[in-house]
Amino acid sequence: MAGIRDVAREANVSIATVSRVINGSDKVSEETRKKVLRAMRKLNFRPKPYFGNNEVFFKTIGVLVPDIRGYHYSDIVMAIESCAFENGFDVILSIPKADIDNEKHILEKYFKRKIDGIIVAELLGGENYIEKFLKSGIPLVVLDFSVEEINFDVVNVDNMMGAYNAIKYLYENGHRKILFIPGPEWSPAANEREKGVKRFLESVDDLEIYYTNIRGYNSQDGKDAIFEYLTKNSLNFTAIFAVNDWTAIGAIDALRIKGIKVPDDVSIIGFDDAPFLDYIEPKLTTVRQPRWELGYTAAQILIERITSKRSRLPRNVVIPPELVIRESIKKLNEVVKK
Repeated sequence: MAGIRDVAREANVSIATVSRVINGSDKVSEETRKKVLRAMRKLNFRPKPYFGNNEVFFKTIGVLVPDIRGYHYSDIVMAIESCAFENGFDVILSIPKADIDNEKHILEKYFKRKIDGIIVAELLGGENYIEKFLKSGIPLVVLDFSVEEINFDVVNVDNMMGAYNAIKYLYENGHRKILFIPGPEWSPAANEREKGVKRFLESVDDLEIYYTNIRGYNSQDGKDAIFEYLTKNSLNFTAIFAVNDWTAIGAIDALRIKGIKVPDDVSIIGFDDAPFLDYIEPKLTTVRQPRWELGYTAAQILIERITSKRSRLPRNVVIPPELVIRESIKKLNEVVKK
């Protein structure tokens, strides 16, 4: 098995230089760093974590998700674990709870443990927080994160197109005044859905989109958003698009309390296709996220990156969502298709 001395010899650099590359140090030129990484790949050298006086190699993936309440990230994590188990890998799960400082702290711990690779969902701190991983050659896959330049492997659902299609469906059913309940500003996925709403709005000239001041992913956010909006405004919309199904459920409850019927008075559409939707009335029209495919694909790409001796360009995988039509949309008399 190749060691750090073999890598240094192959790359024609010192052992200290190889160590700096492994630890993501900035004190190495880009040319030298690439030369060392090429040597590591050629010799199939994997850095080992160091605990006390014993070196132990863990066939381990680190996974970082903002939350596992509900169903979205818990389903994704289960898919990651399934793929990892099939390939003989263990999973370490960390939850920063949508806190940037926690996220940075966890990533630092992951880096020090020298795990084989990492999957990060909703990278709140941006690309700067993963610079060490990129420089040291530790494989990394990011979920639910829109990037301009593809410097690492990315797996996303097309949130923008999903939201675009949701508004388009309401429009095709005659709705010209739509209330949008947006998601939290820290969430890249929520921001992409908001872009999808705006993109469709730009494509027509007879549509009005209203925004609630309260935003969020939870049922209480949806409920509070409707109460607050209707306190300040009349019922000036015929349909609601909620950033996710939990928020939609809260909005439906608020409408019920106000004596507003769904879909007779107001139509509503969500996002996610939550597993509990079969048990509510009316059954919610929504945009289905392929959660299992997201998690399994991310793990598959990461494991391929870890085990492959060949170098390849980073991949940007975008999985399309699916509009699921149920009972919560009323077709109005005036229907103009676009």
